[in-house]
Amino acid sequence: MKIADMHCDTISEIWESKKTDSPQQLSRNNLHMDIQRMRQAGYLLQNFAMYVDLKKGIDPFLYVQELMDVFYDEMEKNKSDICVIKTHGEILENEKDGKMSALMTIEEGGCCKGQIAHLEKLYQLGARMMTLTWNYPNELASPNLFLEETPAGTEKGFPLFDGSKGLTEKGFLFIERMQELGMIVDVSHLSDRGFWDIVRNTKKPFVASHSNARALCGHARNLTDDMIRAIADRGGVIGLNYYGCFLNETNDSHSTVSRMAAHARHMINVGGHECLGLGSDFDGIGGELDIQDCSQVHKLAEELERQHFSQEVIDDILYRNVMRVYRELL
Repeated sequence: MKIADMHCDTISEIWESKKTDSPQQLSRNNLHMDIQRMRQAGYLLQNFAMYVDLKKGIDPFLYVQELMDVFYDEMEKNKSDICVIKTHGEILENEKDGKMSALMTIEEGGCCKGQIAHLEKLYQLGARMMTLTWNYPNELASPNLFLEETPAGTEKGFPLFDGSKGLTEKGFLFIERMQELGMIVDVSHLSDRGFWDIVRNTKKPFVASHSNARALCGHARNLTDDMIRAIADRGGVIGLNYYGCFLNETNDSHSTVSRMAAHARHMINVGGHECLGLGSDFDGIGGELDIQDCSQVHKLAEELERQHFSQEVIDDILYRNVMRVYRELL
């Protein structure tokens, strides 16, 4: 079994752990993801997000570079098993050499502080995908989910930020430059209006690295059917998120493979079998998980097979759709 996962927060967890008496290592740890268990599961590629919390009180541009230092340090220590990639061809070379691949991504475009030069620097340092926001408004755009206050209205129990706020003037400049550089635009966390700003002002495929279907779970982090179709029509891919609160209509953090399969079936019915991949959000999610860590992705494959997904479609979800998009964009 081959696996390509578009999102995890493992590097941020390792960075945080270095300030404690129990620092974690990527080779083996008690987090959701490590090299040993990735090998066991059959990982082909993992996106490692440099997740920046703008409220930490650290200069976000320096913060993201600290995360990058941790990323490269861990990659160097594990270079016999996994190598950083910047192009699709390097994924194929690593596979031929019996190695896994690691793609560096940015989760929170606000780390650039609105400066194109900072974006270009992150690209030079190896970043190849970026969300414009996390859960706070920044110089580029606004999210749907807003953590600082409770909105007056809710949708099915889930808080929504004002989805009418989209990209800023700087945000439009950023997505133009990202396309020129070859940095993939990631719409996970972005507001509804921001999503449609991306659709209208980009030509290349884009992704939602870790989002589910709003029709089955009305959370602000999920995609409407029209959004799913727009990503599919552009040739992009959506990463199925393992977090229970993005899977269950009751805001229950229990994540089951049956519920994941339900979201998979819905998104494929709406956008076709080429629109869906994996975006676990490992080490960025909590709750009770059927898939407790990266060694257990086989449970999802087994559930999809039990629910009569064809092996071709299962392989598309597990790795081929992500690889197709990377072949075109990297």
